Amino acid sequence: MKTVPAGFLAVSTKKKQPMVSIRNKLVLWTGEKHSGKTTSVAKLVKIARGEGFNVAGLLAPALYRDCELLGFDAIDLRNETRAPLAKRNTDASKTEGFTFFAEGLKLGNAALSATATKTADLVIVDEFGPLELDGRLWRENVDSLLASNSALILLVVRQELAEAVRRVYKDFPCRNLAAIEPESIDKVISILRDFSPITARNNMIKLDGMLMIGSAGTNIGKTELACALLNKFGKNHDIVGIKVTTIKDRDGQCPRGGEGCGVCSSLEGNFCITEETNRTSGKDTSRLLAAGACRVFWIRVLKEHLVEGITALLDIIGPQAVSICESNSLRQIVEPGLFLMARKNDSNAWKSSAREVRKYADRIVVSDGSSFDLAPDRIKLADGKWTLLEKATAIIMAGGGSRRMGTDKSMLPIEGRPIIERTCRQLAACFEQVLISANEADKFAFLGFEVVPDKVPQQGPLMGIASALEASVNEINFVVACDIPDIEPRNIRRILSEAAGSDADIIVPTTGNGRYEPLFAVYRKSALEAINKVLSSGGRKISDVFDLCKVRNIDLGASLVNLNTMAEYEEFRNNLQYKV
Repeated sequence: MKTVPAGFLAVSTKKKQPMVSIRNKLVLWTGEKHSGKTTSVAKLVKIARGEGFNVAGLLAPALYRDCELLGFDAIDLRNETRAPLAKRNTDASKTEGFTFFAEGLKLGNAALSATATKTADLVIVDEFGPLELDGRLWRENVDSLLASNSALILLVVRQELAEAVRRVYKDFPCRNLAAIEPESIDKVISILRDFSPITARNNMIKLDGMLMIGSAGTNIGKTELACALLNKFGKNHDIVGIKVTTIKDRDGQCPRGGEGCGVCSSLEGNFCITEETNRTSGKDTSRLLAAGACRVFWIRVLKEHLVEGITALLDIIGPQAVSICESNSLRQIVEPGLFLMARKNDSNAWKSSAREVRKYADRIVVSDGSSFDLAPDRIKLADGKWTLLEKATAIIMAGGGSRRMGTDKSMLPIEGRPIIERTCRQLAACFEQVLISANEADKFAFLGFEVVPDKVPQQGPLMGIASALEASVNEINFVVACDIPDIEPRNIRRILSEAAGSDADIIVPTTGNGRYEPLFAVYRKSALEAINKVLSSGGRKISDVFDLCKVRNIDLGASLVNLNTMAEYEEFRNNLQYKV
């Protein structure tokens, strides 16, 4: 019988099927009969795996001889196992078009089972046709996947049956993509990037709802910081407390309690998850529970099995859970919404696990063991995401003519509210001051932020930047166009971090397509001299300023979504229904 530490409740680490509702997504991969749907979806599988996504499911390639269809094979995408699925009936007396083989049916059902698909990001079902609409073949598998699996489900469907399939699954968000269109693969990859907790770009588990706290050494006070945040936010939010003990060597010295502690030697298997039930024992986990966590879990895990351990915990609490987690090593595989690291005010020593992840810290918090140089009020929790209120100003450029859009883009509705309100809401959670650069103060008064008009009208965005920089109360200023509807906090923190460690006047990012983004950039007030010099000489281009001051370029690694045309706006609105 497994020993459970006193005050803890044993938690099964066996995988459980997560409860899923809106997270389910359904894609219909459509095309005419024998038009190459399976070939194109096989290409999608290869690209998705190359991006780091776990793909499972079933392919059913057609078999031909002398251009005549003979039948289909079944391929299990987990291991490329292949079996004959069906042969075409040439006997006119047969009522069915195909005869199915038991071997292929067994392989297909196994490939689409809960066990085979439980860790998948994408599940392929090739194909969903008349038999499934009639309740046979893979219908039961698909129904089960949509009811209990958190993956993106892609059904290969003949074009003439697409509407019937949509009616069958009318309760699930559904998107139709043409198999023959090259951009369809890109659209599925984009949906996966938004949908999966694994980010394809860096193979990390993305958990916006997690605030992770690491430390430079022992007895620095990270639990005190976690408790302070739980006291502040636990009254109005359900927050899960997590403590991770990473074991490098099962037979080595315990990182938690030293020699004789028993944490490492008592570990059975690769990891163990226990739930704290005692609020008064004085243990770190008990203190987290007493401070306001709704539940607290302790993970003991071998370092090489961290992914396995955190995945098991997410099966218990859900990937969308709001949490505060104490760990250094977990940052190597998890990208949390916010990562703080604590160090002693009288020491610059960093233990090895801290040195490995120090570069990821959003803020180094200095502690004397009981108090910190970071006030809890600078931490924000909104819409299930953690943010850090920066001592900087956000400047939203809203004074453009919107000529390509044909109408005022700042007031275009996104989910029932103007796009600029969406932008203000995102930035207000990250910056202590928000300014709107525009000449129509009354128009934006409903937003509740200061509107800064151009000192000289009709001089373009460079004049707007200069005017807003003069009005800003901070040296560091993040300038952003109002037509970027989704602003990733990580990108903001990345740019601000570069600014903090550089004496550059301007930090300008480049994106995946190699473009400069001067309206998603940091401008110090020290850039004002160069900006005013360009303006006074009749210049209007922001790039003209770059030759007159210190500029640093950074690579964000991904393109920003700008809504410059009505087509881009409509596509963004349509895609919102497929986001998690």
